Amino acid sequence: MRFFQHKISLVVVVLMSFIISSCENDDDNVGSQVALNALFVSDVNLRTITFTNISSGAESYSWDFGNGDTSTLVNPTVTYSENGTYTVALTAFDENGNSSTFEKAFIIDALICDDELAENIDPANGDLNWTFLTTNGDATFDAFGDISGAIVDNPVLGGVNNSCNVYKYEKLAGCQTWSGVGIALASSIDFSATSNKTFKMKVLAENQLTDVTLRLEFMPFPNTEPSQERVASITQLGEWQELTFDFTDVPSGTFQSVIVYFERNAPCDGDVYYFDDIIQQ
Repeated sequence: MRFFQHKISLVVVVLMSFIISSCENDDDNVGSQVALNALFVSDVNLRTITFTNISSGAESYSWDFGNGDTSTLVNPTVTYSENGTYTVALTAFDENGNSSTFEKAFIIDALICDDELAENIDPANGDLNWTFLTTNGDATFDAFGDISGAIVDNPVLGGVNNSCNVYKYEKLAGCQTWSGVGIALASSIDFSATSNKTFKMKVLAENQLTDVTLRLEFMPFPNTEPSQERVASITQLGEWQELTFDFTDVPSGTFQSVIVYFERNAPCDGDVYYFDDIIQQ
């Protein structure tokens, strides 16, 4: 009888040991599972934010950018049309439908260029108002003398000039000292018929202060005479300023060619200038 009781006790002990061992193994498996966690890092450039998703344990994602836009991409990019504070929420889902959400607020306060609203490049329609509203061939100036010229994005926003489009004038190394940019107008400016003989022009010198010449010619080269020109000086480096060219003492004459010179008759060493908004008033 005692022997039978001993055998029963032994079986119970072995069975309990197996149960304990099984429970310990289950705990190990639970501890090794990856927890669901939504998380992202971001790169902000003006009004555009690029997100890098570093969530763990997720199978799919839902983004809310706080401006009414959403996305299910892993690593989306959003551009905000207006300044403001936006809360971005990323919700991550695992294969069982469980979710985790991470939120972060962003303050968008970036200078954005102003689109030009009007332009007149033909004196037959009134006073000149050259704003580079368009980037087509009619609105651009032609570079001559081995320099570079083109309509480009405004490199320095704010202050005097927040326009989107401006003209870049680059004195490439080795260019001709007489180089410049010019345009043949569709019709002539008639100084006998207008009292508005003052011209404003916004300019920016990237790396060299210099004089700017605005020259009005009778016709495009070679029929340039009679001509008139005025000179004004750039006094601020790296920012826009407005120059004035006053022709009010010219009683008459017609002028169809407009020429702009930066650093006229000086050696070319790669200096870069910009101009915009040639306004007749």
